[in-house]
Amino acid sequence: MNYNDDFYKEDTDESSKSLIGAALLFSGAAIVVIVAIVLVLNRDSLNIGKNKTEATKKEVSGYVNLDDYISGSSIVSDDLDIWDEYLDEKEKEEEELIVEEEEVEVEEDPSMNNTRTKVVKKDGSETWVNINKYLAPNELDAASFVLKNGRLYYYKDGEKVSYTGIIVDKNDDFVDFAKVKRDNIDFVLIKIGQRGYNTGNLSLDENFYNNLKNAQDAGLHVGVLFSSQAINQQEAEEEAQFVIDALADISIDYPVCFSMSYVDNDKARVEDITPEEKTMVAKAFMDKINDAGMNTILYGDKEWLLCNMNYTSVSYYDILLDQDGDLPDFPYRFKMWKYALKDISGVSGKSELIISFVDYTVK
Repeated sequence: MNYNDDFYKEDTDESSKSLIGAALLFSGAAIVVIVAIVLVLNRDSLNIGKNKTEATKKEVSGYVNLDDYISGSSIVSDDLDIWDEYLDEKEKEEEELIVEEEEVEVEEDPSMNNTRTKVVKKDGSETWVNINKYLAPNELDAASFVLKNGRLYYYKDGEKVSYTGIIVDKNDDFVDFAKVKRDNIDFVLIKIGQRGYNTGNLSLDENFYNNLKNAQDAGLHVGVLFSSQAINQQEAEEEAQFVIDALADISIDYPVCFSMSYVDNDKARVEDITPEEKTMVAKAFMDKINDAGMNTILYGDKEWLLCNMNYTSVSYYDILLDQDGDLPDFPYRFKMWKYALKDISGVSGKSELIISFVDYTVK
C-alpha cells in the first residue's frame, strides 16, 4: 500500500506543477492584452495632456506658432449656420423693440409744460391760449379755500381774509337788504345802468336808487355795475360820465364794475368790433372812473378776457372773474370771483354769489 500511495502522490505533484505553469502563462498574456487595450483607449487623453502641456509652455514663453491655429480648412465664418441663427435672433429682438415703441402711445402735453391754458367757449369748442409769463399770475392756494354751507371763504394763517357779496338788479324786484346782511353778506354790487345792445341808448336801472339806499341803510358795503355796449372810445367815455353823474351826491366804498358781453339769441352791438377795440373801450371807461376818484374792476369770464380782449393791456386793472363750479383755472391774478348762483335771504330767486379777496373799504 505504501508503495502504491507514494507512486500516486508523486504523479499528482507533477500534474499540479504543469497546471500552475499554464495558468501563470495565460494570466501574463491576459495582462499584456489588457494593458495594450488601455493604452489604445487613452491615447487621445494622453495627446490632450500633451497639447495642454505644450500650450502652457507657449504661454509661458510668449511665443505663438500660427501654424497651430491653421487647420487648412477652406470654411469661413459666413459659411457657419450659427451666424444666421444669431442674426435672426437679433433682427427679431429689434423688430419686437420697434413694435413695442409703436404700441406705446406718447401722450402730448397740450399745455406745453404749463405755458398755455385751455379755454372752453360757449359753443363748446376749445382753444389753447399762450400764457404771458410777465403778467401777475394767479397765486391763490386751493388748500386755503373753505366751503361752508355752500359758500366759499379764503383763509390765511387761520384767519378769514375774504368777503362775500352778491349782484343785484331790477330783476330781483324788492330786496330786503336787512335780511341779506343777516345772511352774512358783506357787500352788494348794484346794477346802475346799461347801454342798449341794439339801440345804443343809455338808461338807468329802474331800482338803482332804492336798492342803493336800502343796502347802505342795512349796513352793507356797496359797489355798482354798468353793462356796456360801447363800440368806440367816445361812447366808452360817455358811459363813464353817465355813472359819475348818477353817483354825484353818493359815496360808494366798493368799485365800479365794467361789464361787456354778447347777448343770447340776438346780436349785440359789440359783436362787430375787434378784441383790440373792446380793450380800448374798457380802458377808456375805467380810466375815466379812476380819474373821478373811484375804484374800478373789469368783469368777464375766461373766454371773454382771454379771447375777446387783449388781456395784456388791461391786466393791471382789478378783475372780477366769472366762472361757475370748481376752483378757477384762470392763469392770472384776479381780485373777485363770481362762482355760483345761490339762495340768499331777502332776495327772491337765486343771486350771483361773489367772493372778494380784497377789502375795498380800505383800498
